[in-house]
Amino acid sequence: MKKWLLICLVIVVSLVGTTPALAENKKESSLEWLDEKDVHPENSKAAVSRIAFADVMNQLVDGTNGEGSGILETAETLGFWKESDRNERAVIKQEEAVEILAYVFPMMEWSDVTDKGNKPVKWEHVAKYTSAIADQVYETGTYQNETVEGNALIHEPQVILENVTIEGDLIITKGAGADQTLLDSVTVEGTVYVDAAVQNNVKLVGSDVNNVQVYTLGTNSSDWSLIWSDEFMTESIDTTKWKHDIGNWLVDENGEGISPGWGNNELEYYTDSPENSYIEDGKLVIEAKEEKSEDKFGTYDYTSAKLKTEGLFSKKYGKFEAKMKLPEGQGYWPAFWMMPEDSVYGEWPTSGEIDIMEAAGKDTSTIGGTIHYGEEYPNNTYRGTEYHFPEGSDYTGFHTYSIEWEPGEIRWYVDGELYQTLNNWFSKGTGEAANYTYPAPFDQEFYIILNLAVGGWYGGNPDETTEFPGKMEVDYVRVYELTGRDYKEPVEPTKELETLPEDAKQPLEDGNLVYDQNYEQGFNIVDENDDSFDDTYWNFLTLPDFAGEGSISTEEVDGTTFAKTSITNPGNALWSLQLIQNVAIVEGHTYEVTFDAKSDANRTLMTKVSGGAERGYANYSGEKTVDLSSDVESYTYTFTHNQETDVAARLEFNMGSVSQNPVWIGNVRVEDVTGEQQESNQKTPLDDGNHIYNGTFDQGDFSRMVYWDVVTQNGAAVDASVDADERFLHMDVTDGGTSKEDVQLKQTGIQFLKGNTYELTFRARAGEAKDISVGFVNEDGSVQYEEAKPVSLNGEWNTYTVPFEMTTETTDRDGQVIFNMGGSSADVFIDDVSLMQTSTYVDYDNIDLSPLKNGDFTNGMEGWSSYIHFDANAVISEQNEALNIDITNGGNEAWSVLAEYPSLTLAKDVTYQLTFDAKSTMDREIEVTLEDANYSRYLSEKVSVTSVANTFTFEFQMPKTETVSLKYLMGKVAEQHQITIDNVSLEVQK
Repeated sequence: MKKWLLICLVIVVSLVGTTPALAENKKESSLEWLDEKDVHPENSKAAVSRIAFADVMNQLVDGTNGEGSGILETAETLGFWKESDRNERAVIKQEEAVEILAYVFPMMEWSDVTDKGNKPVKWEHVAKYTSAIADQVYETGTYQNETVEGNALIHEPQVILENVTIEGDLIITKGAGADQTLLDSVTVEGTVYVDAAVQNNVKLVGSDVNNVQVYTLGTNSSDWSLIWSDEFMTESIDTTKWKHDIGNWLVDENGEGISPGWGNNELEYYTDSPENSYIEDGKLVIEAKEEKSEDKFGTYDYTSAKLKTEGLFSKKYGKFEAKMKLPEGQGYWPAFWMMPEDSVYGEWPTSGEIDIMEAAGKDTSTIGGTIHYGEEYPNNTYRGTEYHFPEGSDYTGFHTYSIEWEPGEIRWYVDGELYQTLNNWFSKGTGEAANYTYPAPFDQEFYIILNLAVGGWYGGNPDETTEFPGKMEVDYVRVYELTGRDYKEPVEPTKELETLPEDAKQPLEDGNLVYDQNYEQGFNIVDENDDSFDDTYWNFLTLPDFAGEGSISTEEVDGTTFAKTSITNPGNALWSLQLIQNVAIVEGHTYEVTFDAKSDANRTLMTKVSGGAERGYANYSGEKTVDLSSDVESYTYTFTHNQETDVAARLEFNMGSVSQNPVWIGNVRVEDVTGEQQESNQKTPLDDGNHIYNGTFDQGDFSRMVYWDVVTQNGAAVDASVDADERFLHMDVTDGGTSKEDVQLKQTGIQFLKGNTYELTFRARAGEAKDISVGFVNEDGSVQYEEAKPVSLNGEWNTYTVPFEMTTETTDRDGQVIFNMGGSSADVFIDDVSLMQTSTYVDYDNIDLSPLKNGDFTNGMEGWSSYIHFDANAVISEQNEALNIDITNGGNEAWSVLAEYPSLTLAKDVTYQLTFDAKSTMDREIEVTLEDANYSRYLSEKVSVTSVANTFTFEFQMPKTETVSLKYLMGKVAEQHQITIDNVSLEVQK
């Protein structure tokens, strides 16, 4: 049948109530793309039958040219015609036409074209509808070098556009079929809408498209609107949307290695090679291969790829979705996850991590969804659960994985099925006094990551059954904004305290959760990976993976039975030798751990309460490292269990890696002390030295004003508030009273030490010029240590500094810092309040002026200890009243051969001088450090030693009072040689 070339209608009649898109389109509209049918009207004013309208829709969607019943069958197949609608010759009404239009072209707004709902559709209306859809309709063929001033439509297969500019939208319907639609050097200024049936058959080559959205006929309206996506229609990976991570190591800003295996023991080396990540058949493929690679950090047996949108796209709240299929095989670890664009709350995972989907390649029936949060590693925590596919399905087929993320709530879905909702988490910055205000950390922008890891803690390493290469295929990634309603308001988590389940291991009569405190039941030895674990009593672990060797026995110490661990080889990890007992702990409860311990020399011991393998060895308490000596000492720590109740939590004593010195442990107790902690108003300075808590107004409850008090008198009135986004304090002084003191912002419990000097700094501005003052007073305000100091504010943010010197006559640990803001009505804004000690009144009479004893080794090795890692061979001993280090093989790390003088208590703001003599039978470097139990260094120097003894001297000032260890790191040199160290002195410099 010939094309209907004669129909070219000029629309002069505007439909009442049409949408802006329709109303603005008043230019000439052409229907010459339409195949002429007998069912079509003969003139523009004629009414249109239902079958004629259906034929136009059929041809718009897939170019179908059927006659009679073929039209109806096609309409039924497309879904907008029901079998019962057989009165095809009846005139179609505008209301019904709009319903069909909305079904076939859901990306357009048609709902307003209903004011004449009961009136018939005329042929001129059909022309106007189609004109609104597209100004240019492309049929099979090649089109070059043209510009479309409005929208364009492709509804037939084998369409090629070359060097075409479309100033509006481009719609590609299912009529494009299985043959490839090619857009070569095409610019689309609007949106490219692609029917889901053909999305993988559209290819973009050198094209510039503003946005691509995939649609489905009959899509119901949703609360979620697409704002970002990658349908992977380009010839190669779109570098405006994705970048690659390269390597295997976490590195710092200088490119120096922090941790191998991306901190997860992963084995692969990530590349940006097209062999590891590429576009194929409209999908992103990430391919893991068994092949060698290397960099400055080492060599690797596998390659793969990790793509991320960091710096290119990030979003706070929304729906994040990907359709993908995953590889099967032991050791594969595919993931679709998110990380914060800016770590505003601190290092991982204080600023959060959202795992939308991750899978262990050996178990294809299960995927997981998790969030990581809490305090900085190793005091982090997480929540999550698994999704189990229904019988007959697994993740090796294509499935859609998504989260819906709203303030205070994240929901996980697989193929639209909700399987997890989380609304309880927290974030606490290192050294901060309180948690950041909920829903931190999940109230910041996050970026998207897709990767396929090989090996790692989640599913273990590959084995002989693993087939390479493995492919993770991603059909699309889409991000939506919630537009159908407002986002939820966050609700601060509140939960009634649970009780211990009846079938759990119950506390003893004295409240101790630890059984067999005197070790009467002996020890269950676990030295093979498949050994059974005793769920009730003590277990001693020396697993072969970590190379620890030793034995455990009991020994009486001062009338108490202790467990004595004798160490032959400390292994390659702290957990190379472990004493463990399971305890049952409840979510939200606080526990106190106490124990006695000693060694026969100075060494450290790490203890914690954690989850088992089924909990990913989650760290519940944080790692607690204690210094042991030859004397029995008591140790204690408390923690609140912020994860789900765990009836098989592990109380761990980790004795590996550090030293061969034995460890005695006794009187072990774990007690539930929920509600027993005594709150104190006194505020110990934070880790950074700040005496002010929550000076950034982003902590505590939704008021964000925890630790601050607002006081008014003499009729003054003020409204104090902190905006959730701006996060600074707004003091709206509506009535300032009669003096500055009538409106006060204050913090109590501040520590003012005698003779010390301080600086109070803060940022502030006022709605108009306003004078305030700052005072430093005692607990009840009866003593003013210095006269309140004036500060003049204006309309600009400025940083102000107020010095303060405490009297040398007294110390006040319950002082107050007060901002006086009354006297006039004005808005005052304040932020970043800090009170720092600037000098210390040092009482040298109460400081150990020479904390290091036996630096001349006249008492042999007394006070000193040594450590030889398993990869090294050396002997450290006292010879001729000097420290002698006889090295056969220095191992792989500087700390593989180490001499140490631990437990040095050094005072804040005191200057010390370290002096020592050293020589070596071969020229080399050694490293000397002073560091605490968390390996924070207060002195770190490398010195060159030769066969001639030299004296080395270093001065340093302690930023805080801390117990540190002096360490000499002498490994990493393979040749046999000897080092001598003598005359070690650590003295206070007044």
